[in-house]
Amino acid sequence: MTIPIQLPAGVQLSAGLEAVYVQLRESVVQIQVGERGIGSGIVWQIEKDGETGADEALIVTNAHVVRAARQDSFLVKLPDGRRVEANLVGSDSTTDLAALRVRADGLRPAEIGDSAVLRVGELVIAVGSPYGREGALTLGVVAARAPADENISLEPAEEERPAAHRRGSGAEFHGIEVIQADIRLYPGNSGGPLADARGRVVGVNAMVGGGLGFAIPSRIVRQFLGDLKGSRGQAYLGIEVLTVPLGDGLRSSAGLEQETAAMITAVVVDSPAEAAGLLPGDVLLALDGNTIRDARHLPRLLGSGETSVRPRTVTILRGGEPQDVALTPTLLRQAA
Repeated sequence: MTIPIQLPAGVQLSAGLEAVYVQLRESVVQIQVGERGIGSGIVWQIEKDGETGADEALIVTNAHVVRAARQDSFLVKLPDGRRVEANLVGSDSTTDLAALRVRADGLRPAEIGDSAVLRVGELVIAVGSPYGREGALTLGVVAARAPADENISLEPAEEERPAAHRRGSGAEFHGIEVIQADIRLYPGNSGGPLADARGRVVGVNAMVGGGLGFAIPSRIVRQFLGDLKGSRGQAYLGIEVLTVPLGDGLRSSAGLEQETAAMITAVVVDSPAEAAGLLPGDVLLALDGNTIRDARHLPRLLGSGETSVRPRTVTILRGGEPQDVALTPTLLRQAA
């Protein structure tokens, strides 16, 4: 008589984790500039080109990853070792998300999970290219689903770049719910997937701070991609912004009625904002006379559905005094 052998729970967990990793690894790419990896990306979906019928993959990564490259075209190293060109489709600094498009066959889109049902204490895994080691796996648990604590200093989990190219610390995730996980993320993990125990992507890894990893929930990614698909172009300034309160004394002395505005926390090198002289610490009060009360309102004011760029006037608060600044955005993305 054959007696069935029951594998120890630890062995079963190990085998299951390996299977999940193999599945997830097939949907993770490395974002490169030249021969250097600058972050990771997720094959989010596969579409057919309407004219040629060729496979086109939409890859999701972080806005701070593509911003570090200071260009709109990249190389993407696929799981099978191929390196293909990728073009920037869109970027949103307020959610720290970006999308690239590549033309390549044989890619496997990730299975996307629902971040809204993720529970504290649930097992999660991250796959990326820390320090250039492609396909590296780390394991942890969900610690919280909440906005980041304002007292925690967050840093991008991206490959290092020269200090001259840095302007500010990037998105801070204050005011939007993010997945906070007790998991080790390293430079190069930015833009890679945070997945549940079944290998379903529930977030995009972005920041580290306070001993935790911070990921953008998949529901926010879906909203970002939906906004991309619904617009023909997005005017781009090249700034990171954060909603801030305006104190009673400041409002009184500057003659302002609005209680909140958007403060610039970072300015991208060689961007329209830098050319116009905008600086971190400037507070955006209005665009073309339209009041800016929330950082998330700025992309809508800049214009979804743009087909060309035009000069704009930004009203800023600097040194306690409102002033107008003229600048011309660039058109960041074309039709999806």
